[in-house]
Amino acid sequence: MINPHFKEFLRSQEETFLTPAENLAVLIDTHNMDHAKLVLTHMAYSRVPVVTQEGKFVGTIGLTEITRYQLENELSDEDLNQDISSIVKTDVAVVSEFYSLTQVMHDLIDQSFLPVVDQDGFFKGIITRKAILKAINSMLHKFADDYVIEEKDDSH
Repeated sequence: MINPHFKEFLRSQEETFLTPAENLAVLIDTHNMDHAKLVLTHMAYSRVPVVTQEGKFVGTIGLTEITRYQLENELSDEDLNQDISSIVKTDVAVVSEFYSLTQVMHDLIDQSFLPVVDQDGFFKGIITRKAILKAINSMLHKFADDYVIEEKDDSH
């Protein structure tokens, strides 16, 4: 359990956690693998969210899945005209809009970002490990500005 004072401090920065869907590069599940490979090659991200045309979250994809599929099937770049839906990683952790900070911290250990979806499965954006680390960095440097920290006396 996160100390209530730490949780309060981090929650005060919560508006910086979510990167909204409209500010992100996403792929549509019907995009072909060649297009996905091109997008991923020209971006600074190793994975991107994949959604349906309607905006429902499907999973994530990275160059790893495309390259593996290409090698296993001995395909040239020109042969990557199939849609990405068959290779999208669907077993990724997601959080709701009403996420628990504890769950976010736990899940970000193994993922660089967490997709945020609403109750109907629509993609709302992502919470990145970087955003959380920035908030923790701020807490480490500014916590004492708002709170008094005393060393616990264990002699009693």
